[in-house]
Parts: sequence; C-alpha cells; structure tokens
Amino acid sequence: MPRLLIGNGPSEDLVGDWNKPLMGWWAQRLFWFLRDGDVLVLPEAPDEEFLAYATELLGVDAASLRFVVRPARQRPGNWLLDPDLTERTRQALDGAAPTEVFALCPNEAVVELADSLGARSAVPGHAFLGQGGDRIADSKAVFRMVAAGAGVPLPRGGVSANPESAYRLVTRLLDAGRAVILKKEFAQAGSGNEVLTLTEGIKVNGAARTVVLPDARESVRVYLNERWEWLTEGRLHQVVVEEYHPGSQAVFAEFWVGDEGVELGGQGELVAEPVADHSFLPAPGLTPEQEDALMSGGRRLAEVVREMGYRGVLSADAIVVRTDDGASEVVFTEYNGVVTGSTHVYQLGKRLAGVDYAEDRLLAEYVSWPVASFAEARKYVETEGLGYDRKSRTGVVLLNSWRDKNDGVVPFCLIAEDIGAVERLKARLMP
Repeated sequence: MPRLLIGNGPSEDLVGDWNKPLMGWWAQRLFWFLRDGDVLVLPEAPDEEFLAYATELLGVDAASLRFVVRPARQRPGNWLLDPDLTERTRQALDGAAPTEVFALCPNEAVVELADSLGARSAVPGHAFLGQGGDRIADSKAVFRMVAAGAGVPLPRGGVSANPESAYRLVTRLLDAGRAVILKKEFAQAGSGNEVLTLTEGIKVNGAARTVVLPDARESVRVYLNERWEWLTEGRLHQVVVEEYHPGSQAVFAEFWVGDEGVELGGQGELVAEPVADHSFLPAPGLTPEQEDALMSGGRRLAEVVREMGYRGVLSADAIVVRTDDGASEVVFTEYNGVVTGSTHVYQLGKRLAGVDYAEDRLLAEYVSWPVASFAEARKYVETEGLGYDRKSRTGVVLLNSWRDKNDGVVPFCLIAEDIGAVERLKARLMP
C-alpha cells in the first residue's frame, strides 16, 4: 500500500504569505523521506535534476513514484482542498487508501484531504489536528504557557495580547539592563523576531532587525505603536517578549512523538547570521550537563504535547547562556510541531551514514552555495571527488535544487568525522 507525502507549508491564516513564492522549492526537502512507491502532493512540479540526484543517492526507484501537483488556477481557500487535486490524488493512489500520510506541516487541511481519501486515521494525531491543533503545536505563545506549566526553564519574559502588556514587559527588562527580543507567534527562522536594546553595537543573531532605543519609556511606546500590526499579523495573534542573550549558543532537540511514546530524532546547533545560516548535527561542544538539560527539557515538552494528542515531529529549541556567576544554563525558547529545516538533514544522515551516525560523524548543513545551476553544482562536486562516499561515510550532499536568490544558490550538507574535517571539506568545496 502506498504512502502519501504532502509538501505543504504553514497555514496562511497563521503566517500570511510567508515564503509563498518559494514554497515549491522549500517542499523538495520532502525527497529525503522517499521510499519506493510513494505518492507526493506538491505545490509545484519537482525539479527533475534534483529528483534524479536524490533518488539515486537514496537508492529509490524514481519510476515508482507518482506526483500530484497543485492546480495552476487559483481558488479561494487552502490549495490542498481543491476538488481537482483531491481527485487526481485518488487516481495516483489507484483508489487505495494510503497506509501513512506524512506532511511537512500537519494541520486541519491535511486531515480533511486524508478524510476525503478514506484515510483519516493514516494521519498521525488526526483527532488533535482536525480541531486546529497545529495552532497549539506551533505557537510560540502557547509554548511558553506549556513550558512554564511543565517546569521547563524559560528566558525571563511573557506573552502579550495588547501593547500595554508588551510595554510593561519590555520596560521591565530594559530597566534591568537587558536587551529584549519580540517574536511573532507563528513566524519561522527568525523572520518574525526583532531585538530592542539601549546599547549600541551588540551582536544580534536570530532576529531580522535590531532597534537601538534612546530611552526605555516613550521610545518603547512609539515602537509598539508603529510595529504592533506587523508583530501581531494585523492583531490576529499574540506577541512573545523575552530577555535577549547576546552570544548565546542556539541548540535544539527534535523528537518524533508517536502513539507508543517519544523518540529522539536528532539534536544540533543552529547558527544565525543574523537569521538561520547553518547548523551542526549533533551540536559540537556541549558539556554532558548541557546535553542532559537539553534532552530532559525537550523530552518533557514532547511528552506534554503528546498527552494533548499531538503526533509527529516536535523540535524543542533552546539557548545555552552564561549566568551571572559564570556558569551556564539551558533555557528553552520555542517548539515547532512541523518538519523543520533540520529534520531532513538528520534523516539523510541516518539513511546514508547509519542510524547511529552521531557517534562518529558530524553533519554540517549550509543554506546557500552561490552557483550558476544545480547541474553545475553536481558536476563540480563529482569532478572534484567531493560527493558522498559510502565506504568512508563522508562527503558533500546537495540538499535541494537551485534557487534564484541574488546569483543563485544550492544548499548543501557536509558529512565528516568532526568540526575540523568539516572545515577542510568546506574549504575544498568553496575555495
């Protein structure tokens, strides 16, 4: 029986048109989950060069795959619920109900599509998602409520539903000599974050914009009046206000939440310059105490949302910060109930380098390699002998097709023994 893989993005009522022009490109990370006989529902036709590359590397029979592409015409509402797409999906499945439905962003529309195919129960957590549960599983505001109630450590701050509440939180932190980060409730990859500070020259990562304020009173009111519509997506959502820790290490622990329990998927470090730029899996340099804190807090969050009825990927994001006494502490900043920018990376790591790759291999994922085309990127990697080698379990993996951004880029992953080997491999790729 076939699996149904859905390359959808976040619901537009939560994030607006976030990266809408890039959704077809972004959805191709789904290829790293492929198995023979899968049926894929995609917002755009797959890039044939990249599909051939990924299936060859994974040993998947490309001829056995079937694709259903979003209709070209625009209809009101979620594109997954287009009747024509539903019918073409049914045909691609040969009328059989899929044994499993796996979506990049599990939500109510995914459940409704599966229901129309007679496969509602094939969606993990369908009861929860069918009632709009993705709002709970991907909300930064709900995350703080859940984490606080579960005793998981958080940065100082809170959740604001109105500018006056945000003003009190911001000024309290500024008065204490702290920088402040404000976060949209549902935006991703730092694109909805802004930092407020009274100090010039602080290095900011994980936020798209930094605002240096002249004072901690009137200028805060001016800022909130100017940015409240943007921060709340037109007053639809709440805003998270937290202490910002310059120089902290951003890490994550990602879990697969299932009917039988919670299983670790992978853990790593995210490096933002100033927004997401590259990552390392597993996170290098964590002390045993820091890793234990990351694992225990992340697992606690996963267990709580599991009890609520959520099923699927849950990434618990945290930062390692220096405390006033010179020690370190792991505090959690958000969770994400979607397939993240790291899920497909450790997935391919397990398929290529082994399920226990983290014992002796490091994955380094970079979001952009400037190159003229995917074909040129692949040719260079192969000509220079940099491609992934199964015998040594090292090499370069091209993560996605070419994207026209500035001069055009291809994201890639380096698989090597350690951080030093990663740097040497990167120097060969990008001399």
